[in-house]
Amino acid sequence: MNEEKLIGYIQGELNLADEIVEVLDWIESSTENQRNYTQLKNAWVVAGLDHPENVEVPDFSFPKNKQNSIHRDLFGSFLKYAAIFVLAFFMGSLTLYFISRSERNALSAQYNSIEVPYGERSQITLYDGTKVWLNSGTKLKYPVVFSPNSREVMIEGEAFFDVARDTKHPFIVSAGNLKVEVVGTHFDVCAYPEDNEFSTTLEEGSVIATNIANGMFAKLNPGEQVILSRETNGLKCQHVNVDLYTSWKENLLKFDDATFEEVIKKMERWYDVKIMVDPAINTKERYTMTIKTESLREMLFLVSKTTKMSYEIKENKVMIKKTITKKGKR
Repeated sequence: MNEEKLIGYIQGELNLADEIVEVLDWIESSTENQRNYTQLKNAWVVAGLDHPENVEVPDFSFPKNKQNSIHRDLFGSFLKYAAIFVLAFFMGSLTLYFISRSERNALSAQYNSIEVPYGERSQITLYDGTKVWLNSGTKLKYPVVFSPNSREVMIEGEAFFDVARDTKHPFIVSAGNLKVEVVGTHFDVCAYPEDNEFSTTLEEGSVIATNIANGMFAKLNPGEQVILSRETNGLKCQHVNVDLYTSWKENLLKFDDATFEEVIKKMERWYDVKIMVDPAINTKERYTMTIKTESLREMLFLVSKTTKMSYEIKENKVMIKKTITKKGKR
């Protein structure tokens, strides 16, 4: 991406919708690009301060005429620091509001998408300030610019949302037939295409979960979860330990009375492997444990402590076999 075009975007000087879309696409295409953009934006702002010597500036070059030689009193400088950093924080968002309504509608019909491979996790911040954590094997699709009426994204997989509050523009997550609507809250949505159930789990605030196939809906309070059965199209609400469903964003796998079958499914996504289980093993056996930063081999070793099994790892495939304890001779 051309640095001059980025600076033009930061200053609000880009007038063509195509140029704005190009910059936004580049920023959101990777975490590294988001970081570089933020550094450039902050550095460009700092270059205009009266006393930048106490501020760490990334290694970028700037035009000499950007330097400001006017000295003000201490109170005036304080106000300038405060105002200019607030401006830097909101500059990207404000640029979008100068786009004409027709251009904004056109941009809202264009989408960015992010796909996180199995074995990886990621986090991004959307244009409205909403933070999104993406679990392994998740696809997120969102408009270049949110529409004037709502903020809607689509996912396949699992994501945790920390939604920026905006009562005039509800935030909507669509995942197959499950639609989750909020104005500002923290919640998890799990909707892998291969699963028989989709769910949303509420950590804070309130959400309305709707089955768009039949109009059934449920309003959740903190600590509650709604499950959509893809077989029956029914909704089921229940109280849960939210941490069990959200700890993955902290790189933790937590299980509480989970079946071996459920453990295997999460392991496959977490480590990007295919696990084949001996039919002789009871997959309904239950586990309660917490896994943090363990390797695949270490996790299999932990599981083997309570299950009579042996395992073999070949590249991205794991074979789990039942072990038979031989009776000792007297």
